[in-house]
Amino acid sequence: MSAVDLLDERIKVLLEKRSFTELSDTQEEAIPPVMRGSHTLCIAPTGTGKTESAMLPVFHKLLNQEGNGFKALYITPLRSLNRDILSRLEWWCSELGLSAGVRHGDTTQYERRKQALSPPDLLITTPETIQAMFTGKKLREHLKNVRFVIIDEIHELAGNKRGSQMSVALERIAEYSGEYQRIALSATVGNPADVARFLCGERPYELVNIPVAPLLSVDVKYAGDSFLKQTKVVERCIDSEESTLVFVNTRVTAEAIGHQLFERGDVDVHHGSLSREVRIEAEDKFKKRDLKALICTSSMELGLDIGHVGQVLQFGSPREVSRLLQRVGRAGHRLDTVSKGRILATGFDDLLESLVIVRRGLSNECENLSLITDAADVLANQISAIAVEYGEISSEKVKSIIRRSACFSGIDEIFEDVCRQMEEHRLIRTESGMIIRTGRSRTYLYSNLSMIHDEKKVKVYDIVSRRYVGTLDESFVIGFIFTGAVFITKGQLWQVLAIEDGMIKVEPAHRIKGELPSWEGEQIPVPFDVARETGKLRRTGEFKGYNADSASLKYAKDFLCGMEHAGSPVACDNLITIEHFDEGVVINICGGHKANEALGRCVSVLLSARFGTSVGIEVGAYRILLRLPGEVRATDVMEILMSVEPAAIKGILQIALKRTALYKWKMVQTAKKFGAIDADADYERISIHRLTDFFEGTVIQREAYRELFSINMDTEKAELIAGEIQSGKISVSIAPLSAIGREGLSSSRDIIPPASSDQAIITTIKRRLEEDNIILFCMNCRQWKSKTIVGRVPEDIVCPKCGARLIAALKPYEEDYIKAVLKKTKSKEERALEVRLLRNANIVLSSGKIAVTAFAARGVGPDTASRIIATMTKGDEFYKEILKAERNYIKNHRFWQ
Repeated sequence: MSAVDLLDERIKVLLEKRSFTELSDTQEEAIPPVMRGSHTLCIAPTGTGKTESAMLPVFHKLLNQEGNGFKALYITPLRSLNRDILSRLEWWCSELGLSAGVRHGDTTQYERRKQALSPPDLLITTPETIQAMFTGKKLREHLKNVRFVIIDEIHELAGNKRGSQMSVALERIAEYSGEYQRIALSATVGNPADVARFLCGERPYELVNIPVAPLLSVDVKYAGDSFLKQTKVVERCIDSEESTLVFVNTRVTAEAIGHQLFERGDVDVHHGSLSREVRIEAEDKFKKRDLKALICTSSMELGLDIGHVGQVLQFGSPREVSRLLQRVGRAGHRLDTVSKGRILATGFDDLLESLVIVRRGLSNECENLSLITDAADVLANQISAIAVEYGEISSEKVKSIIRRSACFSGIDEIFEDVCRQMEEHRLIRTESGMIIRTGRSRTYLYSNLSMIHDEKKVKVYDIVSRRYVGTLDESFVIGFIFTGAVFITKGQLWQVLAIEDGMIKVEPAHRIKGELPSWEGEQIPVPFDVARETGKLRRTGEFKGYNADSASLKYAKDFLCGMEHAGSPVACDNLITIEHFDEGVVINICGGHKANEALGRCVSVLLSARFGTSVGIEVGAYRILLRLPGEVRATDVMEILMSVEPAAIKGILQIALKRTALYKWKMVQTAKKFGAIDADADYERISIHRLTDFFEGTVIQREAYRELFSINMDTEKAELIAGEIQSGKISVSIAPLSAIGREGLSSSRDIIPPASSDQAIITTIKRRLEEDNIILFCMNCRQWKSKTIVGRVPEDIVCPKCGARLIAALKPYEEDYIKAVLKKTKSKEERALEVRLLRNANIVLSSGKIAVTAFAARGVGPDTASRIIATMTKGDEFYKEILKAERNYIKNHRFWQ
């Protein structure tokens, strides 16, 4: 019997109307357990109809559900998904006589009031909006009728604090509705039982797990040793298919490839730093086939509807198996098609890692998701939220609600500490076993509905076009932006002129080559198991069973042969090599980013303590680079590395991290989520030193360390490596700098050589100046004033009232100068202003429209205009002088408006 036979006749009719000739394997397997009323986790590839798998049986049940209030909640991790899902689900609801609504941060007040008065049967919403709904009296009433909660893309939530917060919200809903059916949809994960526990707590559940491998065709190709060669390979691959998604790992890479392919006109860029409008425009153009390719980051991983995708290219290793499966799953997107993907590897490490990830992906060996358990800041957030919701409530009742969540089964150990910390910051009061809300509780809650750490966006302002060209993350600005810095955004290279007025003022960069820092926060860490298998592949050189073309395999084998001929030992899964370079040593170690981060920081602090010197450190998945003074040798590093006691690593790191910017940044973030610092506080004005001292030994500090040791680094795997070194399972040797070691020295920065764009800059500034507003004022009769744009000013400028040619050219913000010169009695400053305008008018008298053009530019007064005109430059050179004057003005005058 087909799953269709279980559904209401009205739904069967609509399936025929939608041309559903047959259900997918996912739908056939998922519909029966949902119909039985089981809590269900459905893990299946993108494009196999997961949404309908959950919703068709829910619609069946809603048709026979009575009463008011929200009957089903559909929770999605991204608001952008709401657009697609709403249009699909609204169709079903309207055809079935059911109502659907959407609610998130941008929902209008009118729509919110409408939902409060007449709640839809199905509400599509986000985790954060669920948090806000508990604060409304009417909305809480509407939750009493909830019978189904469907969570889309649950893998995006299960491994982070945002999900940890939502897991408590699921238990808070149950306080109103009683037990309801929980249904979740997920991409492939390595530990489905843990994800199901995240969804259900200790409740029984059914698992539907559709393997993705049979629906994938993925291979690996080495794309060359230079960025130019690599982008040419990207271009050839784009031309081979009708539509292509090109996934990259960072915004820098997306912008760099976009810059190289910009002239084609059929390629665009899509990432989180671009405005919502720009992203939607790119999605729509791709859907309409106006674009042949879209270069994107993780912003395009989830199931946004962008139409048919012929193939997926992954530029560089995707770093994680789950990421590869999610991205390649975007191709085909039909039940009868195989998703076609290719990884374009950019180096030896990248190639071997890509081969490993493809092998693991086709064998369904996905990474495990680690649940965030007993996070103190999430607990504080939810205790405060429950206090706002109930006014006052017994602490035992709060514990019983939160403890049902799989993320907080062990809260008894930290509950009292968290409550004491919250009382200190006036988030709650405790009295006779009761938790009572305070005046500050609600203010705190509205500022902390999300557990995503707030990060300001800093606007980038182009002085040439006088437009905002994008935004940069605050952490990126703090780490890398300074006057003179060069970076890429929206496919163009920019140079920083000034950082002021809350923005970064830039001009198109003149350098042919720019060394670009990457956004550190978006680096995808390579897991330990992937790095370890890559090390094994280095050791064995056995490529059978790995998908790559013959040219790519030849490159890998030739690289290893080159190492052998040079007499260089190959660092692998059971060998660590320590190699000298001019500034220090490279420790080649196949441990993955997070384990290497923990081990590298531990070694660096021990070296620093022994030799009384600072140690620079850069960490990758396959090496730790230490910048050392000349007296510290590889033998010293080897001695330290081999003496590290696994049990001592956490203690050493706790001491070492206190001095780092990473620890201080994490302390500020945690303190904000605890309400110890206001959410909108400017961290630059906070005394970091006093802050770290103030929270020493508190639950806030312990939470900061817990997050650092579990999310930013992997101390458990670092302990494993240290143990294997001590037992002899992993050998350590000293060697001269090898080809593998050199890869680490050259790959720590993205170096992208864009073409020179001087002519484009000149064209932009010329067009902009011609469109600039200008005010003409006769300094002879002082009765005529005209507002116009530079392009409309005649070559011969004459006052129509008195016939004089003594005309001053003023910028719009200088209009008040006219009031000053018209006064009969003038102050000293006003007389000086009159002299300035007379000089301005005399320059226009002698030079005509070219002077008016100069006066339209920012920061160009009579002195600068005289100098520019005196150079006798014409054409492009004149506009270059204008640009030079504007640039100098921005650099030297901080308070212009």
